[in-house]
Amino acid sequence: MAPGCTYNVLRNCEEKVVGGVSLLQRTNQLWKIYVFVGALVLGCAATLLQGFLYEPLGKEVAIKIAVAGMALIIGTFLWTGHSIRCPKCQRKIFYYALTQKGFFNCFAWLLQEETCPQCGQAEAPRTASRRRKTKGLKRP
Repeated sequence: MAPGCTYNVLRNCEEKVVGGVSLLQRTNQLWKIYVFVGALVLGCAATLLQGFLYEPLGKEVAIKIAVAGMALIIGTFLWTGHSIRCPKCQRKIFYYALTQKGFFNCFAWLLQEETCPQCGQAEAPRTASRRRKTKGLKRP
């Protein structure tokens, strides 16, 4: 592969993340990136492959598939942009990465960034204890 290709960028990104944990990992939001990529691939495939289904399925069905694929792509960007937030200041981190770092660099930045760019939040929010309180007899 040529130097500077996407594979090298992702490999370097993974090496950097191993040393420190990214904000998305710490706040359990990394799964949203996986859903984003999967839905984006599915929407692009539906939009692009409808051309091959034009004759077998007919014009109306092919157009519906193309429109559904485009709607899925737009909806994926909107959902991801609104759902990936800083737990402290509620800044939309995905939109920040997309506008400030660019489309191709935003994923590497999201996987590396350890703090919120606005408030500096570096730790996961404290959650309530998951231990259930028992009713009835108390332990001595």
